[in-house]
Amino acid sequence: MAIQTIKVTAEIAEILAENLVEYNQAQKKSPIKAGTEITVDDGAPFEAFTRHPNKRIISAGAFTHIVDAENNFFMFKTGRYCSIARGTRIVNGHHPIHSVTTNPFHYGEYYKENLPPELRYTGPVETFTRSYGRGKIGNDVWLGAYCIIRSGVSIGDGAVVASGSVIMKDVPPYTIVGGNPAKKIRPRFPQEITDRLIDLKWWQYCPSGFRDLDMFDVCGFLDSMDQRKAANELKAFTPTTMKFMNGSLVVV
Repeated sequence: MAIQTIKVTAEIAEILAENLVEYNQAQKKSPIKAGTEITVDDGAPFEAFTRHPNKRIISAGAFTHIVDAENNFFMFKTGRYCSIARGTRIVNGHHPIHSVTTNPFHYGEYYKENLPPELRYTGPVETFTRSYGRGKIGNDVWLGAYCIIRSGVSIGDGAVVASGSVIMKDVPPYTIVGGNPAKKIRPRFPQEITDRLIDLKWWQYCPSGFRDLDMFDVCGFLDSMDQRKAANELKAFTPTTMKFMNGSLVVV
C-alpha cells in the first residue's frame, strides 16, 4: 500500500468524468474537478461507475458508493454494488497483550529514536505481527453507519452489517450481523436462495442483461437469470478499470 496525494489534471478529470467516477454526494452529481488534490492508493485498481468519499479514490468495483472514509480504508478492496455508509472506520495496529505493557515504549521506533538515552528501553524485542493485513469487502455488501472493522477480515458477498457494529472476524456471505462484537442476527435469505445467489454471482454480468427484471422479486429474478444464462444471453461485465501509478491515471 502506497498512499499518495496527487493533483488532478484536466486529462485525469476528463477520464474520470467519462467513466462516471465521482464523489458521493447522495443523489447529486459531483465530478472530481481538475486542480483539486486527492489521496489515492498507488497501484490499487478501481472500476468505472464508482462514487468515492471526498478527496479520495478507493479501490472499489462498479456501482459501489462510499459516503466517507479515512486513509485506513485503503487497506480494503471493495467489490461491486456495495453501499458504505458514513463513519466506517478501519482499525489495524496490533499490540503485544502478553507483554508487561501493551504500550510501544519497549518496541516502538519512535521511542527508540527520540527518548533521552537514559530512558530508552535496552532489553530484547520480540517479533510479533503488528498489522492484521489487508481486508476484503465482497460484492453487494451494505455497511451501516459508523461501523468499526478490524483490518484483515473478509466480509462476504451479500452481507449486511448493522450500524455501529464492531467487526472482529470474517462475515459469511448473505449474513446480517450486528453488535459489539458483531454477531449473526439472521440469514438475509433462506439457504436455498442464498445458494442460488452465490452460484449465479449476478454482479459479474452486464446490467443490460437484467435491467428489465424485477429485482425486488428475488426468486423471479433468479429464475429469469438462470434462463438467460442457459440461453447464453448474459454477457460478462467489463467496465473500464483504472489505477493511479506515480501520479498518473492508467487505464488497465
